[in-house]
Amino acid sequence: MDDISDNTALMQLSRDRRLAARVVAGDERALRQFVDEYFPRLYRYAHHRLRNPADVDDVVQVVLAQAARRLETYRGEATLLTWLIRICRHEISRQLHRDTRDSDLMVPFLNDDLLRSVVESIEVEGGSTPEADSRRLELIGLIQTALDQLPERYASALEMKYIEGLNSIEIAELMQISDEATQSLLARARRAFKEVCGEALHTALQV
Repeated sequence: MDDISDNTALMQLSRDRRLAARVVAGDERALRQFVDEYFPRLYRYAHHRLRNPADVDDVVQVVLAQAARRLETYRGEATLLTWLIRICRHEISRQLHRDTRDSDLMVPFLNDDLLRSVVESIEVEGGSTPEADSRRLELIGLIQTALDQLPERYASALEMKYIEGLNSIEIAELMQISDEATQSLLARARRAFKEVCGEALHTALQV
């Protein structure tokens, strides 16, 4: 299984499969455990992208409700957190697109030189005009599309680092892998992202 090399990660996957199976079987205690464990993690993730606490709370509740209904499709190929973050990412995108007036909130916190330069270029050149807002939405759409094309672990690791602003140790704790494995994962994820997204972003800037 790609990127999962240590016993801790394998144990986490095994635990996640068991928890998912118990929830699917209708175990109410397991459902409470599922919500109690993942609500705060997803809340933290969503809070970095949505400023309104009410929106964050709504999104996380929707994500957990969707996840509970779809847990039977969880195959344990990634951790439950990784699987949940992917669902959360899509729900956040829907929430942001409901109100284009909040398009400025969609520009993520990015440390990577390529992405930061693209975002800063659009911010400086476009200001807050309708045209600039449209280009920001297009940019975020390209980034989102690129993330969606990556393996779940790649996309989640990149979002944790470049959108949430977590360091490799924090990511390692969340993904239940070693710090060394996290840095290796991030390096591969960055290469994959740039291959998918780099040319599209360059083209968008020329429009």
